[in-house]
Amino acid sequence: MKERLLRSPEYYLIILFFMAGYSTPFYVNPVCLCAALIIGVQLFIQYKHLGLIIGLIFFILNLCFLGALLSEFSAFQTFNSAAAQLLGVGLIIWIINLLFVALMIRKYLIMPSTKNSLDLS
Repeated sequence: MKERLLRSPEYYLIILFFMAGYSTPFYVNPVCLCAALIIGVQLFIQYKHLGLIIGLIFFILNLCFLGALLSEFSAFQTFNSAAAQLLGVGLIIWIINLLFVALMIRKYLIMPSTKNSLDLS
């Protein structure tokens, strides 16, 4: 169970990038596609530093998401049901993303580091 939970951040990010980049009729944004491919490669090679960098970039993007959410929320003149729905759904998505960021950073922080040197002897 723990292994499956620690693998889930990469799967979540791949799905997230495909959903963010998809538009009809079957067009995927090349930037999102490249990001999903990089995360897919990371899923198989398990490089510690790249995993930490991806996790930190995802954290920074989540902070931008929170800023955009609060900016859209401040555009409402009164607190009505639409404002509550925007804030409620947005914060739930932000918390889920933050959970996966924490899982990903934790996964690569506790991973034992190995030397990537070529041994010719």
